[in-house]
Amino acid sequence: MRSIACFRAIFVTVAFSLCAILFAYQASVSANAQNDAGRSAETSPRIAKARPFTADDRVAALESVHIALTEVGDGARYVWRRQHGRLAGVIQPTESFLDAKGRVCRHIIVLLNSGTKSKKTEAVACRLENGVWRFDS
Repeated sequence: MRSIACFRAIFVTVAFSLCAILFAYQASVSANAQNDAGRSAETSPRIAKARPFTADDRVAALESVHIALTEVGDGARYVWRRQHGRLAGVIQPTESFLDAKGRVCRHIIVLLNSGTKSKKTEAVACRLENGVWRFDS
């Protein structure tokens, strides 16, 4: 069982990067919905209003990134889906290496899906001495 302190440390170190991905993704979904809403009813397909991601959605995404970084080999994919089916993703570590400080780092590709929209991003995360992964900017 993971301790609360460990979970908080994981959440804090990767939250900013992944939340930025989620917010950018949500903004693009909302912008597309607004653009489509401007069309007439005859030419515009019916579009469901984009709902904001919940805190549970963010936690699920962060946990998935941690699992992929910790347990998935280079080139393999970790696929996850929220139980409600509205949010899913694929995380693929592509390369592991040591940085100049001697830390184990991994390059990952993250694909986030919500309905018919998807967002792809790449990042590098390095493992700190306490085992927590931190995204390098």
